[in-house]
Amino acid sequence: MAKPPAQPNQSLIDGLQVLSALAIARAPIGSRELARQLNLEPTRANRLLKTLASLGVARQTADRKYVSGPAMHVLSVQAIYGSGLLARAVPILQTLLRFNCAVAMGVLWQDQVCYLYHAQPGGDMSQALAVCGLFPAVESGIGIPLLAQLPTTERARLCAHLSPAEQKRLAAQLHIFATKGYVHLPATGHRAEPALGVAIGAPAFAGLALAGPTAQVGATVMIQALQDAANQIAALPD
Repeated sequence: MAKPPAQPNQSLIDGLQVLSALAIARAPIGSRELARQLNLEPTRANRLLKTLASLGVARQTADRKYVSGPAMHVLSVQAIYGSGLLARAVPILQTLLRFNCAVAMGVLWQDQVCYLYHAQPGGDMSQALAVCGLFPAVESGIGIPLLAQLPTTERARLCAHLSPAEQKRLAAQLHIFATKGYVHLPATGHRAEPALGVAIGAPAFAGLALAGPTAQVGATVMIQALQDAANQIAALPD
């Protein structure tokens, strides 16, 4: 994540926060509810939603709540397929399914991981693309390698809500990644199965992980395969 400018545009920041909250909302959302979620003034949230609706990015329902509009879907398709990253990476990602583990590729957004690809062995490939779901970065085989790339101050800001025990565990995981180039996370309450993860690119722009019963810390072949796949994806033309 780039260093913030000396004078950030707060209107743009608020607008993008509203757009993001609208995109992940699982049900129509009203301006007051959205204002509470984002800690915005209700009048400001309402004005931003109306502006997005006028652009077709949002759509108002019969009960005066808001959902994603057609322009949101156009932007989503343009972003995912216009970049070409996902389309070019899929053949490489599919080779990792041979380990009978879930294969995931994602990016870091604030303190969450957004999955671009998440395939289960034997699953329907049409359900593996552009998975809309956010997962805590500190609990993710993708999140830890990407958090490790951030400046210390930025990472501290994103992880300030963690308890002292969670901070200590994160520091240990970041140290392991720094020395070994990969992270191994055991199964927890957040994550049903162990995971192995690496970063893609230098500087990193995405992460890659395998998750499943066989994703063990000593699985040298799996770690090498992950790193090879990450290097292949990083080498793809922009």
